[in-house]
Amino acid sequence: MALSMQNSPIELGEFDHYTLIVDDARAVAEFHVNVLGFRPARVQMVNAGSVPEGEYDMLNHILWLPGSDEKVMVVTEGLTEDSIFHRYWWRFGPGVHHVAYTVENIDDTLEKLREHGVETTSEEILQDPVSGLKQIFLAKKYCGYFVELIERNENIDAGEFVEDNMSALANTMQDYLKDSNSESDDNNPSVFIAESVEKVLKVMADPSMLPKWTGHKLVRKIDGKLVESRMYGDIDLKIESEPDGVCYTWSFEGFEKTIRMDISTEHDGVIVSTDLSNVADNDKEKLHKIISTELNVLAALVEGAPDKISESDSEIINQWHLEIHQRKGL
Repeated sequence: MALSMQNSPIELGEFDHYTLIVDDARAVAEFHVNVLGFRPARVQMVNAGSVPEGEYDMLNHILWLPGSDEKVMVVTEGLTEDSIFHRYWWRFGPGVHHVAYTVENIDDTLEKLREHGVETTSEEILQDPVSGLKQIFLAKKYCGYFVELIERNENIDAGEFVEDNMSALANTMQDYLKDSNSESDDNNPSVFIAESVEKVLKVMADPSMLPKWTGHKLVRKIDGKLVESRMYGDIDLKIESEPDGVCYTWSFEGFEKTIRMDISTEHDGVIVSTDLSNVADNDKEKLHKIISTELNVLAALVEGAPDKISESDSEIINQWHLEIHQRKGL
């Protein structure tokens, strides 16, 4: 989104820090230290609101950049599935989350930006009442990452952060985690595929195709029986094709789990969907995202357009495969 300042750009100060969102903050931090020459500053734990008081859901490895005693990188990991940074990582994948620049007067700078239509993730500047540290994020749409404006003072040194501000900043991202394809009253992940019912059914009912579009990567036949290999033993799998859908049933030690994919005709193609109304609320958002991603990959494969499969889609499915593979039982 192109914006221009009619008179002159704002006056940013120096680069202050940048933050990565990752799945394993310790491993990423150790790589930067041991391979790239960064230096550890400290580890800072934060409660961003998904756990009770006294516990932490956000892990931050703060590292000095090579050759600097003022500029830092923050490697952040969400420690619970409900934490804001785990959800952000799950949806957008790992990478640079924001880059921060100092400003002398954040209030004046923000006023000038807003006069020219620049949006922020919060209405108010976040200010720590003790140190006076002030911070705010500009909306992600301008750069593909968040730009942070930060006003430090003599009470808050370079490379230092305040837990309350870190938590409050994190929670200004909530709107970015709302899934436009998954409103709270929509339990049905779905995808449109511009092909015939017969072609879609053929791919969905083929066990050899299942690893190509789902997290179930280790499906094979043993003595004529279809199984999925898991870390703690094989799980029996049955695939049943019907004119209006496909049922996948996993069974292990007397227990069964079935997912049905429904197929309906729609104009010049079909809609594939599944009903999650019986899924527990605390699992629904995650499962909706996973199945929606799998269906998007299915559509790309059936339509012969593998270039439509994004890196983030592949990452989501690969992570789901690892989780499935490490399960005990179903």
